[in-house]
Amino acid sequence: MFGSQVDFFMIRSLFLFACIAAFGLVFGSAEAQQIDSESAGADLLTDLRNELRLSDPPQTLFEARRAARRAAQKGENYLNSRGYFAPDISYAVAPGEPPEVNLRIEPGPRFTFASVSVDTGVTPLSRAGQEAIASISISQPGDMAVPKQIIAEEAGLIAALKAVGYADAKALERSVIGDREAGTLELTYRIDPGPRIQLGEIVYDSRTRIRRTFLDRLSPFREGEFYTPQGFATFNRRLNATRNFSFVSVQLSPDSVATGEDGVVIRNVIVQLEDRDRYTLSAGASFSSSEGPGLTTGLIRRNATRRGDTLSATMTLATLERTLNVDWRVPNITAFDRTLVLSAEVGREETDAFDREAATFTGAFEVRASDHLTYAVGVGSEFTREEDSFEQRDQQVLSTSLGVRLDYADDPLDATKGWRVDTRVEPGLVVGDRQAQYVSVNGQISAYQALDANSRIVAATRIRSGFVFGASLSDLPVSRRFFAGGGGSARGFEYQSVGPEGVDESPTGGRGLLEVSSELRWRRDGPLGFVAFLDGATVSADQGVQLDEVRSSAGVGVRYDTLVGPIRFDVATPINPRDGEDPLQFYVSIGQAF
Repeated sequence: MFGSQVDFFMIRSLFLFACIAAFGLVFGSAEAQQIDSESAGADLLTDLRNELRLSDPPQTLFEARRAARRAAQKGENYLNSRGYFAPDISYAVAPGEPPEVNLRIEPGPRFTFASVSVDTGVTPLSRAGQEAIASISISQPGDMAVPKQIIAEEAGLIAALKAVGYADAKALERSVIGDREAGTLELTYRIDPGPRIQLGEIVYDSRTRIRRTFLDRLSPFREGEFYTPQGFATFNRRLNATRNFSFVSVQLSPDSVATGEDGVVIRNVIVQLEDRDRYTLSAGASFSSSEGPGLTTGLIRRNATRRGDTLSATMTLATLERTLNVDWRVPNITAFDRTLVLSAEVGREETDAFDREAATFTGAFEVRASDHLTYAVGVGSEFTREEDSFEQRDQQVLSTSLGVRLDYADDPLDATKGWRVDTRVEPGLVVGDRQAQYVSVNGQISAYQALDANSRIVAATRIRSGFVFGASLSDLPVSRRFFAGGGGSARGFEYQSVGPEGVDESPTGGRGLLEVSSELRWRRDGPLGFVAFLDGATVSADQGVQLDEVRSSAGVGVRYDTLVGPIRFDVATPINPRDGEDPLQFYVSIGQAF
């Protein structure tokens, strides 16, 4: 007991000593420099003292004189930034231990504008140029003369001229006439607009193999239009978005090719492109205690038809499945951001719920309507032989689909703020040993919110729900049923184990699904991060959601950031386990859970 009291006394004494020492440093800093003024207002004087506070008190007269000079210059710059252009600042150094710096600061008048004008030279501007200048709100007589505002207004004038075709517009030295006694400035923005630029032809670098017709679809402008920075930036972004080029540059030619009416100058557009490697080989791995190990390899062939297309083949070899998938993506079919996707997949799955062999063929037309909205319409055909707790059967599925995605998250792989919504509706016809008609509706919403200024702590939530209408459970192919449990669903439960079971106690899947996941993510300095999570899921044989059957789990994980996304290590346990269920499940994969 006595030892505990001594330890507590020592800890408290050290804490008090640290507080006294810290207070002494602050007090010493405050006493090492005095700032006085007869004319500055209380608020301005407080701001000056905060702005000029010494981080370390000077220890010698030499250090004190240097600190005084720096403080005087810093004070003048600060006052200038607030519109005080004629301050009177003096300083003195008093010997002592430590030496004391004394500053006297008289800010003088806060300057206002007597007049503000814009001079664009002797060459008359076009009507578009005049309207661009007039569209920028600049300071008026009587307004405070603040340098930050002056710089912003000048930049706005240049940007407005560039936006209507004056690509070479630049600011010349401003004319400023000050009246110290009156505390006023006469300001003239001097702008050299240069000629207005009309676009000639687009000249492509010959080092790219992609066809000219494909590249022309990416251009947001045409020959004869006036130059705009936004148009060039959009063209540059679209070319990069194809992922076919390792280098992209869109620039005006330095020389004009002709002169048009009213002094308009015509210049070509020079596009420099360097193709990326035509082939890319990739590999990935995953592991979970219920699904076993898995290996995925991929091969990408770019620009096979010289239309910016991408042909990719992906093979998955895992304990529960072996699949080969081939995708052909042909972008910008009729216009920019209109993509045709053709896919074929063959594979075999062997899970506790079913055994399945299938060949699937799909086609989809994707439209990226905006930076946030994407939708796709598609058709598909699936030939399958499967065996589950109901029976063994051969079936064919013919389907159409409509998918919509709204994405306002800040990162596709590791979001820290925003949200995204995915929905899909699929009507289908099943023929073969079992016949049925169905409509499948499912959707998912994910939301992310940073809890601190540096986005090191992030709360993330996902809700997924789905329903199948029109067909009985036994008539549906297993690929159209809902299953839950495993690394991509409710962690802590075995793969596909959540939901109804057949007579042989194997999972049957269901026609109704609800999944909820919440994560608290904490990222340290460096590549490591940590996660705590709660998952819940329920699957029902009919179209409803049975909330009293929700299976819940909890777990923790580690994330290790890489160039291709975070590597995920998770361990989870059921909160409401059933007899025979394993107490822990482990998962290793690439990317956040959602």
